[in-house]
Amino acid sequence: MSVRGYFIQYRFILPDSIKHSSYTYQKLFRAIYGYTQAVHKGSGKNYQYHRQGILSNYPFIRPGKNCVIIPSVAFQPLQEFFKTGHNPTHNWETKGEWKCTYFLNEKDLTEAEVIKSLNNLISRKFIEGVEGLALLQNEMKRALSTQLDQNYVTRLVNEAQKIVDLEWFKQVYSQSPELNDFYENYKKLKGIQ
Repeated sequence: MSVRGYFIQYRFILPDSIKHSSYTYQKLFRAIYGYTQAVHKGSGKNYQYHRQGILSNYPFIRPGKNCVIIPSVAFQPLQEFFKTGHNPTHNWETKGEWKCTYFLNEKDLTEAEVIKSLNNLISRKFIEGVEGLALLQNEMKRALSTQLDQNYVTRLVNEAQKIVDLEWFKQVYSQSPELNDFYENYKKLKGIQ
């Protein structure tokens, strides 16, 4: 069985004053994919902050430079970013002097490709936990083994449901032990909610 996705090839058009090695160019990609910022304090403490991108809540496949394969539900937020520059990573007051052209085509994906992209999504899905930033999957397991605040459990269920409700997830989760485990943990948490 194949799964349908959108193949998008995009190209940023920047003013001549902005070089491809500049931070502005890097910020465009961070706005799409998100990133994890590591902060090292002089006191020896290290902190990590995950910055959301347009595609942070969606599975995606990056087959090459300046192209991405996404589920159809992720296209509108990405298209909106290409038009306006609005994104969760950077609080840009204005879009800036860049433009973006893109080409869209439908693509059939193998179940293995989709499963890998969903596992990747789960491995980068963070939530503000009881003890700071934590992976959603780890917090779900912790909530099943420890009694946690009911409001927090509800937040975990709501975040997991965003993944479980994805069409790609529905089509392939039964083919993957990891995704099936995630789904079972979600159902158990929903039951104690």
